[in-house]
Amino acid sequence: MSMFSIEPSNLSLSLTLGLTLSLSGCQTLPKQPHLPESQALSARVDALYQQNDEPEDNSIESDSDNNQNSNNQYSSQENSPNTNPKIDNTDLVAAISEQSEIHPDLSGYHPIVTGANAFASRSILTSMATRNIDAQYYIWHDDQAGQLMLKDLWDAAERGVIVRLLLDDFNNNAKFDQHLLRFASHPNIAVRIINPLMYRKFQTLNFVTGLPRINRRMHNKSMIFDKQITIIGGRNIGDEYLSNDKNSQFADLDVLLIGKVVADIDNSFASYWSAPISFDIQTLATLDKGETTDFLEGLDKLRVDEKNNSKSSLDVYKAAIEDSSIDTDLINKRVPFRWTDMQFLSDDVGKLTKTVPADTNLVHQLRTLLGSPTKRLTIISSYFVPTKDGVKTLVALAEAGIDIKILTNSFDATDVTAVHSGYSQWRPNLLRAGVKIYELKSTASEEKRENKLWKARSQSSTSLHAKTFAVDDYQVFIGSYNVDPRSANINTEMGVIINDDELAKQLHGALSDDLLSQAYEVKLLENGNLQWHTVEDGKKVIYDSEPRVDISDHVWLTIMSWLPIDWLL
Repeated sequence: MSMFSIEPSNLSLSLTLGLTLSLSGCQTLPKQPHLPESQALSARVDALYQQNDEPEDNSIESDSDNNQNSNNQYSSQENSPNTNPKIDNTDLVAAISEQSEIHPDLSGYHPIVTGANAFASRSILTSMATRNIDAQYYIWHDDQAGQLMLKDLWDAAERGVIVRLLLDDFNNNAKFDQHLLRFASHPNIAVRIINPLMYRKFQTLNFVTGLPRINRRMHNKSMIFDKQITIIGGRNIGDEYLSNDKNSQFADLDVLLIGKVVADIDNSFASYWSAPISFDIQTLATLDKGETTDFLEGLDKLRVDEKNNSKSSLDVYKAAIEDSSIDTDLINKRVPFRWTDMQFLSDDVGKLTKTVPADTNLVHQLRTLLGSPTKRLTIISSYFVPTKDGVKTLVALAEAGIDIKILTNSFDATDVTAVHSGYSQWRPNLLRAGVKIYELKSTASEEKRENKLWKARSQSSTSLHAKTFAVDDYQVFIGSYNVDPRSANINTEMGVIINDDELAKQLHGALSDDLLSQAYEVKLLENGNLQWHTVEDGKKVIYDSEPRVDISDHVWLTIMSWLPIDWLL
């Protein structure tokens, strides 16, 4: 039979492939990624900082009729849970600048531990900004947290603040495109999507026609306010990241930064924003016929629905704002920033297009700046996939006397089963060398973790999402980088190295027997079997098999561990 002939049984497959190839041929990304309007908006941002006097008034007249007609429960400033009338916004830049001038060569940091504080900090700083806000995120969910944060930014734009929002596209969908189009209709707002999917409504086709390209994602997470203060860390924007998801919570860590390091983070945002693979949302999607053009009216997750208890859910965010004093603390210089030397690290945006050398990757920057531990190494990573080479390095360090402790997710707590298979197979090797391993329980609760570096609401299933590690007695990394091959070689990442002995001490001390009510310590027996030691109801408990892993789970994990997929995890 000729190699080009088609067997009847393969006819449907051939037709499918033919349709896919034809779709691939007719669908391309726009030739012009940046519209004149968004380019002009960026020029306005540059102009704001090219003068030393007060920023010009870029405010526009708000469409009061549209605001009054909105069905959004929080459509007015009076009712919005994000409104903060307590302070004079114009004092923010002066208050931060004064502190920075005292420490011209240093940067100040303040950890943001709880999801409630993470939401409140972003919301209140948005309300305090007077010039511009730049936000860059891997995930921005179309849920209550996501829509509240969009509304915050919209309100800022109404005051004349210039807002630029850069999102990765992997977790977007066609409905969220409609929100972003309405959001970007504001003259003071621009939205860009980096490395976008070509098929906006039939997204499965992207995995057939463009998998190698769309496999590379922007995992960066930051918000910058008036080029003076920024929030970076592990959190995305969504209910489960900001402590208002009743089923699942992520235990995470962000850091509030001021001082010298903010300029480096701002420059990194600018490079991603101006990249030719960052497309204005209007070049990728159009508003569907019949869709409302009013941004506030489209915020359906903010309407009161007593049946679905939406009001009580929104009250959680409102309470977070009311309980936070970050606004007055910033103005009155009461935020306990610790001032120290920091280094900002970020992958070049060219990593997404494979146009920069591998030795420019953040992982190589980390190795250069941190070197090799001489005393201790503590790793907290939600997705810990050490790989064969990584295990070899960790084992060599442990055998040389380095105290190594690792906290990651237990099987029951992880949200990515494949990642657990890429990690669990290496536990015996690490334990045999003396590495201590802790696995967070899905039942970990905030009440029992008051003084730790991760918290979540107790009524939800908890999953570790923080990405931080401490080297010796002085250096701590906080950012978006997971200890896995995907962060190292595929996705772009960002973070800061904070040189502070106090923070390093806290992080090393967090992984101890005090953690056992919230985590399992995995131990290796002489016969090669594993045990999981923990504390339940105040009593020590030992499991001889992996907790909450049944036979089918074990079979599935074993099969996945055989597959050569570590590089994808």
